This record gives sequence, C-alpha cells and structure tokens, in this order.
Amino acid sequence: MATEAGILLTPPPDRSRNSFSDLHRPSRPLDDSSKDDLDSQQKASTNHDELVAAMKTNPLVVENTTTTTTTTTTTTMGNGKLETLDGFGVCHPVHEGEPLGASPLSTNNSSDGSPTSSRSGSASPGTSSSTEGFHTISTTATTARKRKVRRPTFEARSSRLDPEALNKNQDPFRGFHTLFWIVMGAYGLITFDEEWTRAGKAFGGTLFSSFSQDAIILAVSDVGLVLSTGIAFLLIKATAKGWLRYRVAGMVIQHCVQVLFLLFAIVWTIWRDWPWVQSGFFTLHAITMLMKIHSYITYNGELSEKLIHLKHAESTYAELKKKDTETTDDHNDNNDLTTTEDESSHHRRASEAAAALLQDPVNATMLVAEIEELRHDLKTQNGELWPANVTIANFVDYLIVPSLIYELQYPRTTKIRPEYVFEKLVATLGTFTLLYVTTEHYIYPVVFDPSISPLRALVLLLIPFMMNYLMIFYIIFECICNAFAELSCFADRNFYEDWWNCISFDEWARKWNKPVHHFLLRHVYDSSIESFHLSKSNAALATFFLSSCVHELVMMVVTRKVRLYLFVLQMFQLPLIWMGNNKYIRERPRLANAAFWLGMFCGPPLLGIAYCYA
Repeated sequence: MATEAGILLTPPPDRSRNSFSDLHRPSRPLDDSSKDDLDSQQKASTNHDELVAAMKTNPLVVENTTTTTTTTTTTTMGNGKLETLDGFGVCHPVHEGEPLGASPLSTNNSSDGSPTSSRSGSASPGTSSSTEGFHTISTTATTARKRKVRRPTFEARSSRLDPEALNKNQDPFRGFHTLFWIVMGAYGLITFDEEWTRAGKAFGGTLFSSFSQDAIILAVSDVGLVLSTGIAFLLIKATAKGWLRYRVAGMVIQHCVQVLFLLFAIVWTIWRDWPWVQSGFFTLHAITMLMKIHSYITYNGELSEKLIHLKHAESTYAELKKKDTETTDDHNDNNDLTTTEDESSHHRRASEAAAALLQDPVNATMLVAEIEELRHDLKTQNGELWPANVTIANFVDYLIVPSLIYELQYPRTTKIRPEYVFEKLVATLGTFTLLYVTTEHYIYPVVFDPSISPLRALVLLLIPFMMNYLMIFYIIFECICNAFAELSCFADRNFYEDWWNCISFDEWARKWNKPVHHFLLRHVYDSSIESFHLSKSNAALATFFLSSCVHELVMMVVTRKVRLYLFVLQMFQLPLIWMGNNKYIRERPRLANAAFWLGMFCGPPLLGIAYCYA
C-alpha cells in the first residue's frame, strides 16, 4: 500500500581522515575557485562549533524547520575536477556532460512529481549508495514536497443518537427521540395483533425457520472465523522478530492470506447451503474481519520499515556527534603514516562531506526532526516504541475495538459500565424484534407473491424497507458498536454523523458508516494515490468501484446467482452525485435533501424486487 519514505543512512567506512580543523589547510595549492570556496567554509566554522555543542548537550531538542529543499555547492578539488557538495554534505563528482548539482544516485520523477530511486529494491528517495569508495548519505528531504497522507483522527466523543449524550448535551430534540421509540413500540403491538389474527401466531413463520436452520454450525463457524484472524498476528510477530521483511516478502504473504481467508469463507457458506440470513451474516462478518486483518498487517508492516529507518538515522546521528574528535585523532595518527595521493584525496573528501553536514544547521536539524518524527510514529499506548504493541492482548483488544483501522493509540475510557452494556443489549433485542416482525408481516408476503405487479410491489414496500433500513442502521451503529466500544473502553463513539441531513450521495457515503469510510480512505483511496500515483478523481472512482464490487459479492453469495443489480444501482450513484453537485441544487439544500431521501426510499425496495423476482 502506501509507502513511507524515511532515512536510509549508511555510515562511511572506518578509514582515517583529516580533522575538521585541517579542512581549511589544503595540502596542495588552490586555484581561485577553491580559495573562494575555502573562504565560505571558514565563515561557517563558527556555526559548526555551536551546532556540535548543542547536539552533544541535548541531541533531540533542536528547533524544527519546514524547509524541504536542498542546496548544492560546486567546488573545484585540488586535482582540477569539479565536485558538487549537496545540502547534506555529500560530495559527488560531476561527470562530463552532467549538470551541476546532479547526484550520482539518479532519480526519476513519478507522475505526482516525487522522485523515485532508479535502484531496484530500495526505498525512495532515502537510499544509500557508494561513490568512489565512500558512502553517500541521503535523507527524505527532496525538492518536491511529499504529499501528506490524511489519517483519521480519533478523539473521545459520543454517538449522536445515544440517549445518554442527548440528555447530557440537553439536545432540544431529545423528546422526539423518546417519542419515536414509543411509536415504534405501538407499531410492534399493532403488528403482533394483526399477525396473531391472520396466522394464529406472532412468530414461527418462514423467516423464523431461516434463522433457526443450522444455527449451531453457524455459531461454531463464526468462532472459527474470528480465531483464524490470528494468522495476521503471527505474520507481524515474525516481522517484529526479524525473520522476514515486510517489503516485499511480508506483503506477498499478506495478500495470499487475505485471498485464502475470503475464499474459504465464501466456499464454506455455499457448501453449507445456508439460507440468505445466515449467508449474509457470515459473509459480511468475514469481510469485516478481512478489513481488520488487512489494516493490522499493513499498518504494523509500515511501522517495521520505519523502525529500520529510525535505526539507520540514529546510527548516523551518533556517528556525527563523535566525528569531530574521531577525525582529530585520525589526523594525529596519520601524521606518522605515509599515504598515497589517492588515499589522501579520499580522506579529505570524506571529511569535507561530514564537516559540511555538521556545519549546516538546517540539514542537521532536518535529520534530528526526522528522528523525532519517526519516534513519534512508533510510540505505542504505554509510551514504548514498536514492536512493544505486538502482543496477543493487544491483538485481541483490536478485534474487540469497533474500528476497521489499526492504531497504536486509541482514546480510552476509564472503566466499563455494565448498565450501559445491558441497555444496548436490550435495545438490540427490541429493535431486532421489530425488524423481524416488519419483514415477516409486510415484506415476505409481497416479494414472494407472483400475482403482485412490480410497480405495486414497489409502492407497498417503500415504508417497510425504509423501516428495516433505519432499524438495521440503529442495531449496528448505535447498539452493537457502542456495546463493543464500552467493553473495550474505546472512547471515540463517532460511528456515524448526521447523514439524514445529507444533500448528496457522496456526503452520505462519508457520514453514514464512518468505520468503513475510514478504512477506504486510508487503505484504498490514499494508498492508490501513494502507490499507483492516481489522481484524486481516479482514486475516488477506484474506491467507489471496489466498494460496489464487494457489495455485489455479498449478493452473489446470498442469492447464489450473478445478477449485478446492486452493482449497477450503486454505480448509478455517480451521476446522482454529479447532479447533486449542481449549483442550482446545492443552493437549495431542502430540495437536495428531499431528492436524497427519495433515492433512499426507492433504492432498497427496487433491489428487493429485482433479486426476488429474478
């Protein structure tokens, strides 16, 4: 998925070299250009001494900077050859026909303008290379600013329809919330009475037999499905132990595991020949678990790569702090040795590179800031660095947390409230009872009656399908998600926003299901931009297409047929989104909201009629 460019720093070989003080006393006559360069180096010596003293005192407390460009200085060496000294103190020979300031590590501009290394198997742009016997040092700073990947922000907050939050915030519509559930209770009693009068029983119809069929095997299969997600933990544990590298071996294993995980769930569902209720539940739960393990492996895999970059950066930083004294000692030892002309030139150039890096406070600060940023990204909930979080307890906690994206730190509550969990359990059972009664009494008799025309069936199913949609939404996002959030002490209860006020379907897609939206934003939309360099519009189209395919896959498993009705209807939202963004519509939010609700009323019954009649 998305790559995280970091620092790949290779310390230079342990060879004797001149001290910093001797850099300004060349061993051979200098020409005019070399003298000018020597004057500029002497002016920077004061900055060098101050920077070294500051780093030795407190290595990580250096003022941050947002500078992302590097500077290049052209020097003429004693042998008459031009060399470039980039902003990080790397000394590069300028080959014939090569523009000044070019680096021997060639880069190719990608479609988004960010340079990528031409060397295979190396990170871009942080790659170490060797030039004429000594190692160059490169960092993440480039002339093109790297695109900042958006990350979902977790914070402590309550869900919008939570009764406790409504009372606490003194919401003016909290009375309507109470009235709604009183009306729903009366609706349930009336429906019970009608069903008892018509069939002599309130439960036990066709839908009830579907629920009870193969229930024990379904429960055992679901437990096995959850336990099988442990393969993700084993993969990351092996990565943390250093047994394999996430790039590229870990990524290959990850995608193979994910394909087999989903394929097994689908094959098992079809082989058991479950009815649509069990098939839909098991398939949706398998897709949910698939998203969870994908985020767990991807995020921890990226952190493993960042840890490698951090170790390289800290190793180089520690060497830079000791370089002043080391080079002085090496120079004193070398006074008694006879070196060849080439060795002396090599030592002088290597010392110039290290000295220039220490003399430039901007680039040294960028190295310190990079280390600080990597440490911040790798910090876990208890303050330790990754892989302190790679434990069984942390993985189980992530499975319980109602979030589809993995994070090292979540906002937490201080305790579990048993009465709150009980309240959500009762609300789930009560709402599910109303859902069952509505389906059994108002939907089944219509969709399975061939004598009713499709148009009349559409009219008869408008209200029942909308009722079911609202109750399913309430069960999943208000009851189940809040109950699991309470059990895991997860403080961010923002599982949905005010989608009922939407004026377009793209706004609805962002608001009505926040966990899935966060997953698609991080692991599909942003990753397609970072990895495949897609434009924002193409990335949004690819995300929408993938979502439509997954929805249709569920219907294929449930109906055992390939119809593509849901896929076509969901892709039809694209022209509706375009129409909703029209200036005339957006300037009339009430009209836009009415058009949105009209689509919500017609869509579900159209799908039910299409699949049942087929």
